[in-house]
Amino acid sequence: MVKLVLDQAEGLRRLVARHSTRIIAVVGSAPEAGQTSAALNLASALAHHGQDVVLADESGHAAPALGVPLRGDLHDVLAGRVSPEAIRVRTRGNVVLVPVAHRHPERIDASRALPLLSMGEPDVVVIDCTHAGAVLSPLAAHAHDVLVVLGCEPASITGAYSWIKQAHFEYALAQFRVLVNRAEDLEARVVCRNLATTASRYLAVSLELAGHVPLDRQVGRARQLARTVVDAFPMAPAAVAYRQLAAQVTHWPLAVRETGRAALGAGVGVGDIGGDRGSEITHGVGAVSAHTA
Repeated sequence: MVKLVLDQAEGLRRLVARHSTRIIAVVGSAPEAGQTSAALNLASALAHHGQDVVLADESGHAAPALGVPLRGDLHDVLAGRVSPEAIRVRTRGNVVLVPVAHRHPERIDASRALPLLSMGEPDVVVIDCTHAGAVLSPLAAHAHDVLVVLGCEPASITGAYSWIKQAHFEYALAQFRVLVNRAEDLEARVVCRNLATTASRYLAVSLELAGHVPLDRQVGRARQLARTVVDAFPMAPAAVAYRQLAAQVTHWPLAVRETGRAALGAGVGVGDIGGDRGSEITHGVGAVSAHTA
């Protein structure tokens, strides 16, 4: 009996000691949605909460936004031109920024790159996703969570639905989290509810509102200072919203899923996605007003 209790205690100790790095892919519904700003501030807010955070810059916008000097990227490391330590830059907000690839992040070998990103076993890797090539890069395809950043504008909502639709068919993703940028709580809930209703009806996917970030001029001021609003103006409304989002992230279930493109079934391909479902945007998400209760 004593041995059984000791064995159970040891098993629990090993379970607690086992470390899992969460990977969050941050994507934008449109260039003006604020994807990079969201990725930067989420990473900074997670670090504020005591998390060990790596920000993978696939978009190529994160490092310039912080004025970070670069000494190569992950592609250079994989090619043997620089060491892994040389490209890792610690930001003012205590986040380790890793440039992924200067030109073609979609060509990165994820099986070799992921161990480099998870050096030191960080708590979270936030990927500021590329807009080039496939819907998700080889790295982002391994994410536990996909966070879609959008605004309240009809074009942004429609763009978010279109992206979710393609990602669902290409990668068999069934769950997405939504961050509504430059919006108040009520309009963010309306946007997410209407988007989720349409996605559930036509795609059988689940959308969850991760949070909203209010319109805040301090975000622009922080950008001029090459800093995140979480770091520069911690009491600003946007900074508070990002810290609230970061606090929720630590409680998200850490799902494990298959990676890679989904088998689409006979006669169905990515090019066929718009087929019979072409009217769903017009009569669903695209017709939604963010200010309709």
